[in-house]
Amino acid sequence: MHLSDLPFTGSATLLNDSYHVTGGLKQMEGKTQIFDAKKKLLEELGWEENPFVKDLRTYDKDSFLKYYCPLDGEKLLNKLAFDAKAYMLMGPKGVGKTSAMYYAYYNLPQDEFEVVTFKHPPASLEELAFEINILPGNGTLGSVISAIGSALGLKKGKKVKRSEIVDALRKKQGKLVWFLDEAHLEPNPEMYMEFKYLLDDVPNLRLVVGALGRENFPDSLMHLIGEKNVLARKGFSKEEMTNIVEHRIKAVGGKGTHPFSKAALDEVLTEQNLLTPRYVFDELNSRLAKMASGELDVKTEASRLSADDPIVKAATGGAEVKITKGNADWWVLLSPSQQQIMELLLKDNSGFTLAEICTKSSLAENTAFNALYQLRGDDKRELERKKEVPFPLVEVQGRAVGGRKKNVYFAASKVRNLFTLS
Repeated sequence: MHLSDLPFTGSATLLNDSYHVTGGLKQMEGKTQIFDAKKKLLEELGWEENPFVKDLRTYDKDSFLKYYCPLDGEKLLNKLAFDAKAYMLMGPKGVGKTSAMYYAYYNLPQDEFEVVTFKHPPASLEELAFEINILPGNGTLGSVISAIGSALGLKKGKKVKRSEIVDALRKKQGKLVWFLDEAHLEPNPEMYMEFKYLLDDVPNLRLVVGALGRENFPDSLMHLIGEKNVLARKGFSKEEMTNIVEHRIKAVGGKGTHPFSKAALDEVLTEQNLLTPRYVFDELNSRLAKMASGELDVKTEASRLSADDPIVKAATGGAEVKITKGNADWWVLLSPSQQQIMELLLKDNSGFTLAEICTKSSLAENTAFNALYQLRGDDKRELERKKEVPFPLVEVQGRAVGGRKKNVYFAASKVRNLFTLS
């Protein structure tokens, strides 16, 4: 049905004159220009479609593997390939726990692994038995009676013992992998221990758990999983998010991050937006809309230079600043990571957050955090080892950053006076 066929009482005119209402009928004054502009923009970019509107949770295997950037998915797949007994994906909603499970599920060799996916954790051994199809029942849980269930003589309504499930699983050929998503929603906490016992008793069973946090899980299960098999995803680095953006653009026929320059991405990849790809996609999609409408020029946006670009530095006199260390004989006692952080803080009086230090120095978060802890003079062993160093070399202040209170680190004022910049 055309808009002009719809009944309407009264009259009105849109501000952009995309259609006009008279005589009680909506009458289009030609096509809405934004759709033509969108089509033209995608053709100019060489894209088959907009890469930032795909919701991978609702697409088939081929679409998923085409658009998903397998950062955490590859880590999970590597663990399963080398026989990790259990693995946990932990973090807030939207960081990609479920997507990582789907990636592993789609890439596991079918002749080697038998997979069961739990969208919600089972509340009892009976529900578990139905889900893994060793008990007959109604609906999605037990529509098909498995040969193993029949052999055991299990019937609907019968209480199930763990030993019965163990016996059934041991008869399975190959490796079994259970993906337990939203595991923090388990209505029966006793089931956490049941999973632990099953992992102990069934050598060929593997368990992948997705949860918001580890608070509800018993220590014995966490010990079985092991810290090396826990991926705690609380956000993404700029490099990781840039890789995700590039992957999406490549999936539709584009190259690199075009038409988004490094300067444009620096504006988009804020600490808040780095929490989840969805926030970044929304920002980039908004910029695409502005390009289509003419508010942003594609060529200008794609060629913008960031403030730390060598050309910009040269034009603004921002040449590399050198630090004179002649008054600090103890400088050589600092570790490479400590020296790197001190140079950053000495060159810029405005201070940096931990995330900014990691970005500018390329140090891992744990390495930077430990170095800052030592530079603040909080590590007694470090004080004892390096008595010649006038700790603390770093001061910290609380500051509102992006609507949240963050620690901002500065070179200690008394120490700063020992150095000259040239």
